[in-house]
Amino acid sequence: MTKSMTGYGNANFENDELAIQVEIKTLNSKFLDINTKVPKEISAIENDLRKIISDRLLRGKVNFNVELHVKSGTNQALRINRELFEHYKKEILSATEGMQLSDADILNSILKSSDIYEQPQNKKDLIDKDTMESLVNQALDKCDAFRQQEGASVDKAMRSFATNIQNSLEQIKAKDPERIEQLKIRINESLKELSSSEMADPNRFEQELIYYIEKLDISEEIVRLENHLQFFNTTLEESESQGKKLGFISQEMGREINTIGSKANNSDIQKLVVEMKDELEKIKEQVLNII
Repeated sequence: MTKSMTGYGNANFENDELAIQVEIKTLNSKFLDINTKVPKEISAIENDLRKIISDRLLRGKVNFNVELHVKSGTNQALRINRELFEHYKKEILSATEGMQLSDADILNSILKSSDIYEQPQNKKDLIDKDTMESLVNQALDKCDAFRQQEGASVDKAMRSFATNIQNSLEQIKAKDPERIEQLKIRINESLKELSSSEMADPNRFEQELIYYIEKLDISEEIVRLENHLQFFNTTLEESESQGKKLGFISQEMGREINTIGSKANNSDIQKLVVEMKDELEKIKEQVLNII
């Protein structure tokens, strides 16, 4: 399955006290590069969140952003510890049994005890680690789906480019016998000139002829390029995205195409080589954005 390194995903959480928005954007990069922008309230768990991201995204430049909004009035006022309040009330009633104390007297007495008041919660106390991890995973799920969708488009395009290279290669294979025949004609003409020359060395000419034929033979390059194309398509079928492997294969394809062009010594074949190079550049451009 081909996956693009370009992706986007987000997740939101809201209750009576706060609202949280998580956003993940990814772009192509040779390695995994995570940039985070998070509020100080979750800085303590930032590394845990980064690990979740790195375990799932593998490659690409990642922008991870968290926005936190605490709703007005939340935890702004002191709160009374109700359990402690009831305890004090019970103790006062027990200690003043038989005395005529009003509810107001009891209340005033309890309220003078500073320890019954609870300080407002810090913002970070409102944020649950499990909730944050869940939000990150939700955003990653959406980002991964986006990458798969983009990867499907890239996969289709690369298959088309590879098919175009294969079609040009088939035309080269069809033209190669004609090229060989033309070479034979030129060699025979050289042989005629040799036979009429008293200074010619037949043995040296035979050695030069063998070297010349080997230098212009493109049959091995054609076979290797066909194998590379087959390997390229097979790699696209693998269950995991293989961007680096596809990059290596495209480099090998380029070597064979260049060698065919340099050996061909035929204008028609060289035109086809130029077309193959153009399609290969399109493949290389797409491979840069594959995980």
